[in-house]
Amino acid sequence: MIRAAVLLALVATLAGCGQPAADTAADKPRATPTPFVDGGWATVLGDAPRTIELLNGMGFRLSAYAPNGGAFVTTAQPTPMGDPSIKPVNTANLSVTGDAQRIGELRFTLDIVNLDSSPFAKDQFIRWVNRPLASMALPGQDVVEKAIRTESPASGTLPGADYKITREPIDGGRRLIVTFTRPGRQAGDSHPRNP
Repeated sequence: MIRAAVLLALVATLAGCGQPAADTAADKPRATPTPFVDGGWATVLGDAPRTIELLNGMGFRLSAYAPNGGAFVTTAQPTPMGDPSIKPVNTANLSVTGDAQRIGELRFTLDIVNLDSSPFAKDQFIRWVNRPLASMALPGQDVVEKAIRTESPASGTLPGADYKITREPIDGGRRLIVTFTRPGRQAGDSHPRNP
């Protein structure tokens, strides 16, 4: 009788070992990711040095933010949107312009020169543009995705920023351009053209 009770206790103990400890973990609320910034577009466009630091932390590899042609400018290293060994390569670029403290424009571009792989390039580009939007809790992801997928022009106003998505011809293909600008920018504000 004692031997049977010991065996039952041992079986019950061993049976409990295989159970995940998730019962108590599942009861705990999961932490939601905290955005890198609070305040949305107004904060991002209002603090150029910090925003550029955050973008570099996300892997955009921006050059120094320095005066160039009457504005402060930084440009990311071109990023392949697909296998770089398959030529020609569809490439994404990012430029940031503004003054020493405030950003006037974030300009993302996708040069589609390999038409066969354009659907994949557009998928990658959507992720590339939406990475900082999601990380900094910025509105605009849905309109960006829809306009890039359909290559349809779009423009509008988000809380704290204006956006515009356009398409233009380039040698050997086309360029999709996604810009986010500080509301009330002057018509004379300029940005560098990507080569």
